[in-house]
Amino acid sequence: MHPFDNLSGSDVMNQFYGSPDQVRLQRKLHERVDWTRNTPGACNPGRFLGTDDPDALGWDFIVETLREDGAFGFRMIPIDQCADIQANLGEHGFRIDFWDVFSADAQEIIPCCGPLIDAGLPEGLSLVTKDELADQAVIAAIQSCMDRNGIVPFSGDMLSGRMCPSSMIAIKDRDEAIVATAYGYFLHNQHSSHASNAWGGLVAVDAAQRGKRLGVLVNALMVSSCVKDLEASRVHELVSEANEPSRRMVQRCGLQPDPTVRSGIATRGKDRFTR
Repeated sequence: MHPFDNLSGSDVMNQFYGSPDQVRLQRKLHERVDWTRNTPGACNPGRFLGTDDPDALGWDFIVETLREDGAFGFRMIPIDQCADIQANLGEHGFRIDFWDVFSADAQEIIPCCGPLIDAGLPEGLSLVTKDELADQAVIAAIQSCMDRNGIVPFSGDMLSGRMCPSSMIAIKDRDEAIVATAYGYFLHNQHSSHASNAWGGLVAVDAAQRGKRLGVLVNALMVSSCVKDLEASRVHELVSEANEPSRRMVQRCGLQPDPTVRSGIATRGKDRFTR
């Protein structure tokens, strides 16, 4: 059974977040959630529609969607296909930015993350509980933490686990303010060779809390939860070539560069959709 099989589409909180264009794309993703779960070649990148097999999904659909939405995700693309995808998109007036993939099998992650987690939280900080994630105010605070730290948040449905199986890790201070986040989920459907592979990201740490190794800790908690709670067979994260601190962080959690695949976002703008 694929993890999506246990979900009900009736239990939603929505809570879209961001600019009008970002909200429009999140809303469309929600409307097409069954499509992302059941269509060969489709996947759920979290903020807009996407694919992990462009040929199976169909280039006519991809180009049409890009013209309408202005953004489209390409996930876990074999490295030898990236240049052709870039050229194909360029012929239609679009560009694509690629991120490196760091990944590890479940049995490689736990030994690396265990000692990081066992070190515990700094004094005065605690974890948001699963029950608290049902509170829309808590989800809004998590989204706000991501946003002020340069991360484009997912919708409340995504972050709370109502839309797809996920692991939302958030750390709060004595005043109940969210100060760090990380999130993992299944984005590939049962037709994909990556169906049991979870993606991790949305790692954010408030400036006042930096220097306490919270980034590594919250990432380790999230990656470990993907394995233990979601039963992912493998976990991957995406990091740009220029983001050396994040590259070191994910490697400390056991994930290593995967030279066989890359992931990207196609747009018609000049800037990356998110860092």
